Amino acid sequence: MKLVISEYLRSLKERDELDRLLPDLLLEMGYVPVSRPQTGNRQYGVDIAARGKNAETGEDELLLLVVKQGDIGRGEFDNGSQSVRQSINEIFDVYLKSHLEPQDKNRSIRIILATSGDLKQTIQSNWSGFVSDMQEKACIKFWGADDIAILIEKHLLDEHIFLDEDRRHLRRALALSGDSEYSRQDLHHLFMRTLDLNDRGELTEEAKTGKAFLKALQIVNLSAQVFAHWTLRDDSDTRQGLLAIERAVLWSWHRIQLLDDDSKKNAATKAFKMMWEHYNRFSLHYFERIQPHCYRENGLTRYASNGIESSLIVFEQIGILASLGLFSLHQSLIPHPTENAKNNWQIKTNEVTDALANILVNNGVSNTPCLDRHSQDVTLAMLALLGTGRTKIAEEWLQKLFRNVDYAYRKKKYVPIATDSLDDLVEEGGWLGEEATDRMMEMSWMLASIAGFSVIMGMDALYEQLAKNARDKYPKVCIQLWHPEKDLYQYLYFQPAQFESGVTEAPIYFPSTAAEYREQIVMICESEFKKVVSESPAAKAGLWVLDLIAHRHFSTPVSPVFWYSLMG
Repeated sequence: MKLVISEYLRSLKERDELDRLLPDLLLEMGYVPVSRPQTGNRQYGVDIAARGKNAETGEDELLLLVVKQGDIGRGEFDNGSQSVRQSINEIFDVYLKSHLEPQDKNRSIRIILATSGDLKQTIQSNWSGFVSDMQEKACIKFWGADDIAILIEKHLLDEHIFLDEDRRHLRRALALSGDSEYSRQDLHHLFMRTLDLNDRGELTEEAKTGKAFLKALQIVNLSAQVFAHWTLRDDSDTRQGLLAIERAVLWSWHRIQLLDDDSKKNAATKAFKMMWEHYNRFSLHYFERIQPHCYRENGLTRYASNGIESSLIVFEQIGILASLGLFSLHQSLIPHPTENAKNNWQIKTNEVTDALANILVNNGVSNTPCLDRHSQDVTLAMLALLGTGRTKIAEEWLQKLFRNVDYAYRKKKYVPIATDSLDDLVEEGGWLGEEATDRMMEMSWMLASIAGFSVIMGMDALYEQLAKNARDKYPKVCIQLWHPEKDLYQYLYFQPAQFESGVTEAPIYFPSTAAEYREQIVMICESEFKKVVSESPAAKAGLWVLDLIAHRHFSTPVSPVFWYSLMG
């Protein structure tokens, strides 16, 4: 396990990754962090300061951490204003003389150089000499990746929390991380055991509370981070890492909602925010990996063996990029300490949504969904495009979707089937040239989604053609939508919610005119279904986009009331 953690640490950046993990480690070691890394503020060599007792001597001490990334060689040790020597000298010359608080005057001082790498052999003599020269002023130590891994295993992943079974599950998950077909079941088992959840998302008999539960959140977070960073290697599937972190975030949020006291929920939500930040950072890693492929013709499907595989790949990426775009939009709308931070998120929102738009342009199969549940991906993409003002792109895509889906139902070929079975898709879906069976055409969410967005966007002619063809050309297709009810949030963050909650609006008979259908939409928006959306615990915590991530992750249809609200 130490090797696994050490490899994970070596993948971390200094800023916003390693320096976010170390304060949590210090807390578990009995130290109280008194200052944390701050971007833009001079820290005079000190990245993290913490008070506590030295476990070896028992003395009260002030621990001052200098955090660096990667291996420390000659250049990193003594070259420029950001070098190790310069940082430690600045601690002696400035920090210890002018920034110590009165209560720290009599504490012993220990300076730690913490890095995600090693101290190179070529610099070890220089380091030893430097430490010896400074020993009368302060004790100076080096924590490399291997040293920090030992501390993490001892204090964060002790034998009472991280059992041997879970260690085996994590190792197996890491070994299979490069397999795009891997279900991550080993990781899921670890998450459920740590969060005290059974297969139905219910609490087990001896559920953790208080500090033990907060520590469980840390374990789930760290396990997901280790797995996700493992997938950043060249031979691994980064998509697996993103899905693992999403599952950790969603199940942790689900577990928090099962707490029976608001004060406990508030404390756990604060801990959850750190996990949310980690999702934020890894999602950007994923986007950097996928972004170049979005701007090439068929860049996502060059290795796909057939049209079915191409459709599955492209619509999955449409859904993922849509939710990343909505996440970036959410981040750009919340308060930020600086205008620059807000601008950075606005730039990122545009980058992600531009990539999404280019997927639609560069992949013709983006107009041909092969599964009816791709309607969720369509919905999220429409929300992202319309939410960022890309109305023309949304309109053009909706026209193409209608053209292809309408053709599929009229000709009984290339039908977006209402099951998730690839065998059904090949044998009965009409994707190999033959006609689709009636069983594969008996219901459709996709048609209802296209109709709804056409009315929302004022594309009345498209809607009215769809309504006419639904009546005349494929009248036996049961067009439907799913509306969640008030028990939605018992299931949304743990599993596909449509099988446990809500009601189905079916069959939907489209009225002849868009104006009439618009009236029906208004009635639904004014119904009890609106209250369900407004009661979201994620939205109340300022994390509304978490609900949309859950909808995509578990293939739960997005509540029509949510996207109907786009209608002016």
